Amino acid sequence: MIHLSTERGISKEALLEFYSAKQIKKYENRDDALYEAVVKSDYLVTAWDGHRLVGIIRSSGDHIFTQYINNILIHDDYLTKGIGSKMMDMYLEETREVMDLYMMSGRKVAKAFTINWFEYRGFKRVAEVEGFQVFHKKQG
Repeated sequence: MIHLSTERGISKEALLEFYSAKQIKKYENRDDALYEAVVKSDYLVTAWDGHRLVGIIRSSGDHIFTQYINNILIHDDYLTKGIGSKMMDMYLEETREVMDLYMMSGRKVAKAFTINWFEYRGFKRVAEVEGFQVFHKKQG
């Protein structure tokens, strides 16, 4: 059973195992910096299968006007199981007072399914720059 959490008590080992499986180049060989960035994120929602980290949404900003979503990641073994939607529901509840949310998708995830999912969740695509998609959601 998947458990969602906003707690920051993530072990470094679980976090690095998760990010390693996602193979995101900018995080390679930056273990300490990545761990610090995640636990210091303004908003953090994680998904767990027992002690295994299987999903994460995190953002940074000013808590009032703007939050920038840094990551929305699901472990490949857990895709299409609704975990991303449940995490996004929790994230949107946590950030309900923030006026503007922004997300920039990487080139690899700028697929029709992902774009449609963001739009279904209330985000509008506001720009495309060199294959990156920029999404915005007005709330608060």
